[in-house]
Amino acid sequence: MKKLLALLTGAMLLMSALSPASARRSSAPDGGRPVDYVKLKGLSQPKYETVREVFEVPMEDGINLYVEVERPKAEGRFPVILELSPYHGTVADRLGTRILPGPVVDGKHVGLSGYFAPRGYAVVFVDLRGTGRSEGCLDHLGPADASDSYEIVEWAAKQKWSNGRVGMTGHSYVGSTPQLAMAQKPPHLVTIVPSAGLARMYDHKFQNGVPYNLQWAGPLFAYEALAIDRYLPPGTSDPVTDGNTGDNFGNDPQYIGCGAPQSTAVTGDAYMRGQETQWDRDRDFAKGATKSDVPVFLVHGVNDNAARIAAADWFNKRRKPQDKAWIGQWDHGVGRYPNSRTCPAASQAPCENDQWTEALHAWFDKWLQERDVDTGPPVEVFLNNGKIYTAPVWPPTPDKKIRFYPAADGSLGSSSGAAGTVQYIAGPQDTGNYAATFDSKPFKEDTLIVGLPKLHLVETQTSPFLHINATLYDVDGDTADAIGKANWAIQPELREGIGNPQPAVPGLPMSMDLTSMAQAHVLEKGHVLRFVVSSYNSDKVPTFGAGGAVLVHVGGDDPTYFDLPIVENPRYYDEVCYGADPPLRSVTCISP
Repeated sequence: MKKLLALLTGAMLLMSALSPASARRSSAPDGGRPVDYVKLKGLSQPKYETVREVFEVPMEDGINLYVEVERPKAEGRFPVILELSPYHGTVADRLGTRILPGPVVDGKHVGLSGYFAPRGYAVVFVDLRGTGRSEGCLDHLGPADASDSYEIVEWAAKQKWSNGRVGMTGHSYVGSTPQLAMAQKPPHLVTIVPSAGLARMYDHKFQNGVPYNLQWAGPLFAYEALAIDRYLPPGTSDPVTDGNTGDNFGNDPQYIGCGAPQSTAVTGDAYMRGQETQWDRDRDFAKGATKSDVPVFLVHGVNDNAARIAAADWFNKRRKPQDKAWIGQWDHGVGRYPNSRTCPAASQAPCENDQWTEALHAWFDKWLQERDVDTGPPVEVFLNNGKIYTAPVWPPTPDKKIRFYPAADGSLGSSSGAAGTVQYIAGPQDTGNYAATFDSKPFKEDTLIVGLPKLHLVETQTSPFLHINATLYDVDGDTADAIGKANWAIQPELREGIGNPQPAVPGLPMSMDLTSMAQAHVLEKGHVLRFVVSSYNSDKVPTFGAGGAVLVHVGGDDPTYFDLPIVENPRYYDEVCYGADPPLRSVTCISP
């Protein structure tokens, strides 16, 4: 009886998605109307001349970190904005233009320091140990970096020009150091604004054991290459890392290459199989970041091709009312940093609609200068149809979940149907015989998918070691666009946990429950939802031997299925942005 009720419920939910929209509004709470951040009132204004100072700050173990500070050239104490980075002098400057490329003064991009210091902030740039001009060995966000992050926050808070209120921000690796610091609980850290960051290094390399392209190699050798670039003769660019050379030329030669023993190369065979090791556990600060009460303004793109949004899992678990999130369609750089709501980094003239600069400005003014300013809705989701959906918390509570069952005939339906299997061959593609593909009927209304889809996968494999990637596609005629990145992925030996490998026995059916990367997508009326299971994915490194067969179990008592979080009849708002990005199709950015 329970199974019958479940099937009837699933059918009703699916039919509602494939039938005309009702007149009622979503029952999910709305986050409120987006603001035009450029028009906010009460923000701090530029009124100070500034001065830049250089410090060498000793850490507990005697290693000196190189620090540059730009602050008001005036008496008084000011709040601190801190950037803790491994990129200074190689792929980023000590101005903060990577996280804040928009502001331009006298034709020059001025970054964090040129924008915030005149407005009454002390902007602090710190080189992580083993990078830039700091002493020591690269630690890849390990225990030494964790200790340093606590110490440097407290050092900045106790300077004579500081009022003791410290905020952190940054993009990519530099968007990870704020979580690292927050997890150490420094008393004077007031807020963080991480863009495309993470809270455990494992998430930089793998999705449940399946290695990401390029980033899989980052902790192996790429970051150490950047650390070495600073010692090479100046004036060149490293052809591998694209980093500038010579930032620390002639200094501290005893540290050249000393970060290698801290690289992930020490994990050996486990690195090829995607297993979590002690190296990863030493660089897992997600629990502390999730539990912290420090307010967070998170920025992440569902199409990020370097720091996949699965790395924001720590934030998904917070659900704290003081937090804010921007979730958008952008990739890791979108030709600018860090998101599609800022001016192009190549622009040499001020633009009039730089939403990102003013949103960051408002956030720091609120939490660091304690001004009564509007920081906008708690959650703004920038959708593929060019609209904004807002919510009070991320991920939003869905109105309902639609369950899709793949069937042996290649369809997606509302019931499990007869038991069977669909086979594909693990190989170099995700089409044809190299994939199991299932299509829904055309949707009869626009359907908003927001949140974390779940997959129950049942499969049998003939090879003991391979990858499973399951991806959703939005199909419009002959065009099929992936919805985000590979939504679900696993190396089946890790089905009991990334640190608990269990043999995948050929011929033995295995059940796996997986959570997708976060999604924010409107499946438009008339489009088809496609579900593809394959061992290959263009976003992943195929470290398995090709040729084995995978049988996806469909129908019967324990079928494969997935649940999509759906918002019914959502309220959409018009986008306010600098200009249309390629991920936003046919978008005209207008003021509300």
